[in-house]
Amino acid sequence: MELLAPGGNLEMIKRVFEAGADSVYVGLMGWSRRSKRYELNDKELKQAVKISHDYGCKLKVAVNAYPRSNEVEMFKRRLDFLHSIEVDAIILNDLGLMKITSESYPEIEIVASVGCNILNVEEAKLYREAGAKLLVADCKLSLDELIELKRYANIGIEVLVHANTDFTYLGKCWMSSYKALKFEEIDGKSYYIGSPNRGGVCFRPCLQKWALIDCNGKEFAKDFNLPNDMFLLLEEIPEYIKAGIDCFKIQGREYSPDLIYEMVRFYREFIDEFIENGFVDLKEWKVRLREIAKRRDAERFRRTLELMEAAKRSISV
Repeated sequence: MELLAPGGNLEMIKRVFEAGADSVYVGLMGWSRRSKRYELNDKELKQAVKISHDYGCKLKVAVNAYPRSNEVEMFKRRLDFLHSIEVDAIILNDLGLMKITSESYPEIEIVASVGCNILNVEEAKLYREAGAKLLVADCKLSLDELIELKRYANIGIEVLVHANTDFTYLGKCWMSSYKALKFEEIDGKSYYIGSPNRGGVCFRPCLQKWALIDCNGKEFAKDFNLPNDMFLLLEEIPEYIKAGIDCFKIQGREYSPDLIYEMVRFYREFIDEFIENGFVDLKEWKVRLREIAKRRDAERFRRTLELMEAAKRSISV
């Protein structure tokens, strides 16, 4: 049972291992679905690998932004670098990049990102044939569906224990790019601010105030948000462990290292107690999780306000 934690910076990477994580995932600068503030440059990646391996743990690199055709050769050079510094796994969205990775460096574990949005066995088999050993499941999939994917597609399953749901499917929303979009480059790599699918950051327009109005101007609803709710697993975890789920993932590269430390420590202790004793007193754990959730909501709210202000600035450019 692997506990995977986020690494938005080097301090966070150290803290998650101190808290008991088995592995950490980081973003490759310009190539992952986050702001540059939460991605690592080459020097930091080398340090991150050393920190991870010194703890006897694994480092996974998110390269889950879709590239242009003329950026595939650039990816190959980036892949050579990641192999040279001995990263353990790469998280990918793109089937073509999976095939390149598996053929070039079969020893690197490939993880099919949640953005692949794999929902059925045949789709899971397609990604497995492209080289994926593990898939990150969408929050909407039931335990029975996860067991079916694992059994009949012969692929490992990673589930999110801390994340946010989406009003569509995780990794499949393009709405932010309609709200605001600005093109930049990072070392020659296209970087679309406002489109996480193309390497930039999401401005979270779903959390702004919406209204439902028909073509004649009649208003049916106003001042509502689209669903983008906190997703926390707890009481389901024992059943997931019994079912042989391979990895539990905590999202949150944008949160503070102190908050992520508390999250990782919480889930590490919960998992260990269940494995050791075969049961847990959920009442006590729910109280602890509510306190962590309050801190997490406060940090996410502040970050959402920052993104909304950034969207306004981007529109004015």
